Amino acid sequence: MTRDAVGLCKAVGYENAGTVEFLLDPQGNHYFIEVNARLQVEHTVTEEITGVDLVRAQIGVAEGKSLEEIGLRQEDIKVTGAAIQARITTEDPANDFTPDTGRIEVFRTGEGMGIRLDEIPCSLVLWSLLITIPC
Repeated sequence: MTRDAVGLCKAVGYENAGTVEFLLDPQGNHYFIEVNARLQVEHTVTEEITGVDLVRAQIGVAEGKSLEEIGLRQEDIKVTGAAIQARITTEDPANDFTPDTGRIEVFRTGEGMGIRLDEIPCSLVLWSLLITIPC
């Protein structure tokens, strides 16, 4: 998927932060859905597994700098581990997910190495090395 996403962006001359989305079937085949030419709220997951500060990089590109000038080369970006983002929402699942209001009475965050808590919007990103366990 990464090779196809990078190839698509290179084919159209796109050099900035963005998301290329695919569907993945049970056999491992992937199918293109869309390109979002902007950072998405889930960008923190990519930051965690690549070590690239996407917001800083996007600002550099907006200032007219090339990817090389801000210290990025696609060939050097490596994916390490896996990350999951969880967000707090104000939807009521017991009421057809309609918007809900009220006060959060209890909230406990994870702590420790590999856990990052962003304050606004409230999201939790967990990072770890990917470990494959044979079944």
